[in-house]
Amino acid sequence: MPRKNRNIDVVLPPQPSILVDIQQEMNKPHPDLHKIAEHIANDIVLAAAILKTVNSPFYGLRNKVTSTVDAVKMFGFMRTSQLVAAISVRQSVPLPAELNYFWDDMMHVAIMEASIASHLLLNTDMAYLMGLFHDCAIPLMAVKFPDYLKVRKAFNGENMSVIDFEDDQYAMNHAQLGSLFARSWYLPDTLIQAIRFHHHDSSLFSTGISHDALTLISIHLIVDNIHDTLIGNVTSQYSQIKPKIMEFMNLDDRQYQILTDIALDSVNQTN
Repeated sequence: MPRKNRNIDVVLPPQPSILVDIQQEMNKPHPDLHKIAEHIANDIVLAAAILKTVNSPFYGLRNKVTSTVDAVKMFGFMRTSQLVAAISVRQSVPLPAELNYFWDDMMHVAIMEASIASHLLLNTDMAYLMGLFHDCAIPLMAVKFPDYLKVRKAFNGENMSVIDFEDDQYAMNHAQLGSLFARSWYLPDTLIQAIRFHHHDSSLFSTGISHDALTLISIHLIVDNIHDTLIGNVTSQYSQIKPKIMEFMNLDDRQYQILTDIALDSVNQTN
């Protein structure tokens, strides 16, 4: 059943039963690959999405994967679970009519973040999940507060962060709510932390956030700036935090541009 957070009066989408089944199987002393594949195969829409993802240009397979068993063999248990979560979130979060574009945007962001992570030999699955889940609470906020999208659109982002603005307006913010959502689905702690702090200013690099979470946030901020540039929604805040990102990730200007080009190329390949 959907459940409300104790402190925030918002209904969080329940963890999909398929994800519960897979996680329960994974927690056994000897998980059965075929049972996990069977759970996926029993959901026709999910199985089709899994196979489409496995066979996408991003993975560059020579031979097409045609069964959920082969897909689970390729991804392994943890990656399969994370991929199921990534696919399920689109089906689990209701979208107001004004946000009909939302998951397409999040998918583009997720692909760009995964492509950068791949180039840097980092965890592509976590980067992909970050791209999909970082703003997953925006639709929940829009459902809870009828004026949310209108008020957020009027926010110019120059004098304060969006999370401070949302806290002032609604006594909660989408980053906090999104981290609670991710926690309720038992997603990795690193991802939960990255979602929680992805809108913090440059001080986030000195606040005790884990290195892995900071890496996810840094990749996300690079991609978020690319996305904002594409849609003409750039603010001055990114220019203030960019040097910290480059320092943390040990990037020079040329390397930063390479990551930008890789991200843009990855989206172009999917269009």
